Amino acid sequence: MTLALIVFLITVLLLGYIFVGYPLIVWLIARLRQRTTLRDASFRPSVEAVVVAHNEGKTIAKKIKNLLTLDYPADRLSVLVVSDASSDDTCSIVQALDNPRVRLMHFDEKSSKAACLNRAIASSSADVLLLTDCRQALAEDVLLRLVAPLADPTVAAASGELVFEQEGENDFSKGMDAYWRYEKFIRKCESAIGSTVGVTGAIYVLRRDAYIPIPEETLLDDVLIPMNVVMAGQRVLFESEAYAFDVPSSDPVREKRRKTRTIAGNFQLPSLSPALLNPRTNPIWWQFVSHKMLRLLAPLLLVTALVSNWLILDLHPLFMLTFAVQVLVHGLVALSLIFESLRAFKLVRIVRAFHDLMYFTVLGAWTFFRGRALSSWK
Repeated sequence: MTLALIVFLITVLLLGYIFVGYPLIVWLIARLRQRTTLRDASFRPSVEAVVVAHNEGKTIAKKIKNLLTLDYPADRLSVLVVSDASSDDTCSIVQALDNPRVRLMHFDEKSSKAACLNRAIASSSADVLLLTDCRQALAEDVLLRLVAPLADPTVAAASGELVFEQEGENDFSKGMDAYWRYEKFIRKCESAIGSTVGVTGAIYVLRRDAYIPIPEETLLDDVLIPMNVVMAGQRVLFESEAYAFDVPSSDPVREKRRKTRTIAGNFQLPSLSPALLNPRTNPIWWQFVSHKMLRLLAPLLLVTALVSNWLILDLHPLFMLTFAVQVLVHGLVALSLIFESLRAFKLVRIVRAFHDLMYFTVLGAWTFFRGRALSSWK
């Protein structure tokens, strides 16, 4: 057996495991051994919604109104807006509301979302924190659904589902929507067997006493915060009927910037918390490595599979077929850039979205390893 053949087989197996095998395994485990959770629909802890904002004057009033009108006892729900050096009218809009249920923290010097969260949560006295972003609207019953599993003493956090509305949808956004549905499937299965790897940053609740401050340079607070909870011995769930609403990105440039930052954050995680890679300290080590870390190798594996396949073409007709399939898939993406009519096909959109994600992964790696700082607001 030649070295090229061994390399090809290993890369194909790894790629299959990352994108098909792991989701299938967690799905099977969830079907066979689903963990029970105590949910109390009458559980009503005090909740403070924390919204970190930088120049969100156009959205902040609408967001606060959305939060204050959630189906939850008014005397048990408050809102904390954290302005990270906003230079627009964000602060004046919040102050003009003059609502005792809304308070404002403003920092003159721009820092990072992680730094803002550390300072804001330290100032809170609520039992539970609702962490959310400015852009997304929350469903009226979202808090009732999210706090119900916190009645279980083993559960310290619960994340909701981001539902994409279809306004302004284009080929790019359709591909991103398909990828997000794939992600939600994995998270739902992970939650069923124990804990999810990360949460939806736009919508999750957390017991305040379970919060562990994170480094100010943290890029993925919505992964490190819940993983700290898991490593402290508690669970993080995915509540698939607790909805936040958003529009899938129709701007490739904006999505490129966002995904590059996210991927760079994945590379950053082990350097911030090496315990994540230790099976003795991370109860869901297998899920974390499979879901987050191995995906970072995918672009390299794809190139390796193509090159090693080319080197073994003469060994068997089967390898000519596998090589042709790879060339066809990559070629289809290239052709879709020239012939727009191809983008009407769902398979083409999904393949293009996958290639985009591989491209973003390369950019994220480059961004992280050259040491470019991305923790501050853009």
